[in-house]
This record gives sequence, C-alpha cells and structure tokens, in this order.
Amino acid sequence: MPRLLFAIATTLCCALLFVDQAPASTNVVSHFDRTIIKEPTYQFTPKYSLITLGNSGEMKVWMVEDGKRLFVDKNANGDLTDDGPPIEPSNVRDIGGNRWDFEYLLDAIAPTNGSRHTSFVLRRWNYNDKEDSYGLSLSVDGQMPMYAGWFGTFWSTNREQAPVIHFGGPFTPKVLRRKEFTLGERQQRLSLCFVNPGSGEGAVSRLSIDALPRFVVPELTIEWPTDGGGAPLRTSYELTQRCCYWEFYTTDFDLPKGVVAGKAKVTVSFPAATTLIELTTTEIVVPVVPPASEPNSAP
Repeated sequence: MPRLLFAIATTLCCALLFVDQAPASTNVVSHFDRTIIKEPTYQFTPKYSLITLGNSGEMKVWMVEDGKRLFVDKNANGDLTDDGPPIEPSNVRDIGGNRWDFEYLLDAIAPTNGSRHTSFVLRRWNYNDKEDSYGLSLSVDGQMPMYAGWFGTFWSTNREQAPVIHFGGPFTPKVLRRKEFTLGERQQRLSLCFVNPGSGEGAVSRLSIDALPRFVVPELTIEWPTDGGGAPLRTSYELTQRCCYWEFYTTDFDLPKGVVAGKAKVTVSFPAATTLIELTTTEIVVPVVPPASEPNSAP
C-alpha cells in the first residue's frame, strides 16, 4: 500500500475509541532508568524516545531524532556513538500542497544478548497538518510484528521525560471503536486489539493482526446485565475478520433481547490456542446504556 494511503487509512480507520480501563499492574516501564552512556554531537535539538523489548522489558534501545537524521542504539548498549552513521530518510516524497512523507529504515536491532528484532520502519509525514506525525513498526524477535505511534507523540526533547514504548508483552485487550454498548444495537461492529500501554499516551504499542496465525480467532464471551436477577445471559462472538493493522472484529453483532442498562463483562479467549501471547487480563467491563433519546434508568 502506498505510504500516503497507509497513513491516511490507518489514521481514519483506526482512530479508535478505547474503553476506559485501569492500567495493567504489570506495566514494566512505569519507573525506568533513562540513562544514555554516550551521545553524538547533534545538529539540532534532539528528540528522544526509548524502546524496551521483550516481555521483561529489560532490553533498552534509544531512538534520537536530530532534525531529519535518526540515531538508533542498534546494539542496545546505551552508547549512541558506536552504531555507525545516523539513518537518513528513505523513500522521500513531496506530494505537493504542503504534503510530504519519508521513512527511516533499519534491517535489524541486534542486542548483545543474541536476539534480533527486524523490519524497523519509522514513518514520518505531514499532510498539511500543524504537527508532523510518526508511525513505528518493528518485528520483535523477527516473529511478532507490532506498531506504535499514529496517535499522540512518543518523542520528548527532555531525555529524562522520554516516552517509553514497550515492544513485547504481556498485552492488555482493548475494545475498539466504542466506549459502551447501546440497547437495541443490530448488525454493529465489535472490535478488539491487544496493546501494551508503555509509559502512557503516545507510547502505546499494538500487536499486529499478522502476529497471530489465521486459525487463531479471538473469541469474546459477554455476560449481560438482566432485569430481576434471573439466570445470567451470555453470548459469544468470534472475531473472524481483521483490518487496520491491529484490529480483530466481527460485523455480526446484535445486542441480545432481555439486556438492561448496567455493566457487561467481556471475557477474551483463544479457543484454538492458549500460549501464543500473554495477557494482563482476560476481562473487560463495558457499560451498557440506553439509546441517547431514552433516559438511563440504571442504578
């Protein structure tokens, strides 16, 4: 897909509404050492971002953008001066009308522990916007593709406040494109993605849909609120469709009859596999609300 279409399609298709959820307690980047052993001489004000790799997050890789040059700590030793020359923009395009884009490309990040993280692509673009946008993709251990960026920023001119992007698990499931279920819904989209929150907004990373084999279909089982304390009402939905780089979904979603306003408990499972990815939780609580024209009678 051409980069302009990639950026536009991702921004429009995946400007997704995340359901509010408490941060996972296993977020390994909550308190993190941001020391750099040695830095090069910069030509402009540097912008810092820190990547941590793997489930433990112990492997640290600095990215520093200096104008339109990118320094990457390719061997993850904390020294930005022993990785060869900075990465220059590739595939530069001037589209016209104050619209342009380019990519920083790197074959692999190869720490001294022997791991190898491949297909590093940092996209930067501006399509007549106030600020430049960035999107980063990387395949962890060459096997688990992930994304970060597109929303917010993962840069800071203050190294000690540099956002930390965690490429690796464990992952937190998030409902997409909605903050609630609405009574009476019919044939709507029910979507899910798997994220690592990193150090906060702008540093969220997302598991690629290509990280899971096609035979692995996430399933959502929803326990709905009902009136009168009767038997629990449960429905299940297989998210057989994929799009927008990190979205698993189905459009065959009807809110069942007998549901009342309240809270629904959504449970995530993988019937065909159990060990492909580690999750911080398998449960999500989503409000159920009446249509906007009706009063909310929930207690």
